[in-house]
Amino acid sequence: MKRKSAFTLIELLVVIAIIALLISILVPSLSRARQAAKAAVCGSNVRGIMQALYLYAGDHRDQLVSAGLAHGASHGNEQAAWINTLKHDYGENTLIARCPQDESQHWEIPIAPPPSSSEGGGDTPKDGWKPILRRTSYGTNYYIAGKVAGKGPYNLLGMIKRPTTTIFMVELVEVGPFATSDHVHPENWWSNPRKLAVQEMALDRHNKRANYSFFDGHVSTHAFEETYAIDNQRSGRRTGIVWKRNYYDPDVAR
Repeated sequence: MKRKSAFTLIELLVVIAIIALLISILVPSLSRARQAAKAAVCGSNVRGIMQALYLYAGDHRDQLVSAGLAHGASHGNEQAAWINTLKHDYGENTLIARCPQDESQHWEIPIAPPPSSSEGGGDTPKDGWKPILRRTSYGTNYYIAGKVAGKGPYNLLGMIKRPTTTIFMVELVEVGPFATSDHVHPENWWSNPRKLAVQEMALDRHNKRANYSFFDGHVSTHAFEETYAIDNQRSGRRTGIVWKRNYYDPDVAR
């Protein structure tokens, strides 16, 4: 009678080692593929928001939407906030405002007021503090959506002279005062760009990069320094800056 062949212990260990090696090679690749897919979904979300923006501008004589949600737990202008305006009129069921990689706790847990406010110190808003949840993963450029001293707002489509290099929508930070806002303040970053911007924006959400929308309609993924970088700062003041890149200020936008 012929004996049945079987794996020896050594052969079994070799097979297990090969399988383990293949898994160690494949798992990081699959993880990167999942992250890339989520980044693509996030970019699609931003495109949807931009399409709603163009519809709004078409119906309102080129007028662009406004910022309205304040930083921290202070009251904002809910009626003016772009997320409420666009969802109400152009996408209650279709506008997706959350990035699939956004893990901010403030979707469920309201942001707390600054510690100083409970002690009677700090800059407490005249209408007080209140608990606020996160509404969106995305924020508008305040040069366009708000009034920057001496600058704007640039709140009409016709005022955007360099649409291919002017950013409107960015990804918001997940913690801190700006986690429940709807805009960022690039006009204030010049003294220490990355350190200040990272307090407002999620700069590295997608493999050390983030999604940005531009006024010509395209959405692309960039490292922060590809959108904002100083070439030279002669006087230590904003008026003395020579820009390498500034895709936020419509007067520069290069």
